[in-house]
Amino acid sequence: MYDKLLALVSFLMFAGFVSILGIWVDSTSLRVVLLITVLMCAYDFWRDLMTPSDKNGKGH
Repeated sequence: MYDKLLALVSFLMFAGFVSILGIWVDSTSLRVVLLITVLMCAYDFWRDLMTPSDKNGKGH
């Protein structure tokens, strides 16, 4: 339970940092790359959240 909460907090902090970077640097191509990066990270987080823990090799 705590590992998923920590992962959520970490993802939100990462997304916040990336959004600040995208706001301060005025480059459209950088914003596209940052958006793709956040979407890939969100997809990975969602898959880890929805996968049962015994199939993930954790054994809990």
